[in-house]
Amino acid sequence: MALIVPPVNDLKRRSLARPDHETTLFPTLVVLRDDRVVAAVTTPRLEATLSCAATVAVGMAPQMLALAAQVTLPDGSDAIAYTTMTDDHRAALAVQPYSTEGEDVAFGTPERGDPEDRSIMDQLAAALNLAPLDPTTVAAGPAQEPQPDDAPPSQSSRERISPERGRMVIDSGTCASLQRSVAGIGGTVLFVPASQDHARALLDHGMPTQVLVAPR
Repeated sequence: MALIVPPVNDLKRRSLARPDHETTLFPTLVVLRDDRVVAAVTTPRLEATLSCAATVAVGMAPQMLALAAQVTLPDGSDAIAYTTMTDDHRAALAVQPYSTEGEDVAFGTPERGDPEDRSIMDQLAAALNLAPLDPTTVAAGPAQEPQPDDAPPSQSSRERISPERGRMVIDSGTCASLQRSVAGIGGTVLFVPASQDHARALLDHGMPTQVLVAPR
């Protein structure tokens, strides 16, 4: 949870400065892998955001998925609810109160809670049951464009690329697919490279420029 909260808080801060004056934090799917946040998908509708979980799980092999959404507490105050599910099916819910004044926001400490409805946890668990794509099976085609192993064979022999490059191919393809899915409904896909060199390499492997953010 400690790794998930800071980037979500950043997204909430950004929402207060949107030019359309819509300050709501849209439901956001956060992807944790190798003990760092690597991606986020946000759309205006909870169902649309959750529908991306399967694509994310297959394409990014996350160790945890988290669904962050703005909620109203019984006392009328605002909060962010975090529903998390790990790849070994450990679920948790935390609620973080916050208050705003203009474009300033003050966040409280997230506190564990008990979900009244486990449907979000169930959907995240179902996604994480899916087998992720294997980066060791990605091969390069005749023009050195990486292709999945089950692509139609070419007349030229194909060479496997390194697992590191395979990972970048799969991440890039996954982000491109997600961006096509959510762009029409006002959604956004973000990917956080490990470094500037990683960002440049991702672009070389097909990562859409608009989804990359500065390394944390």
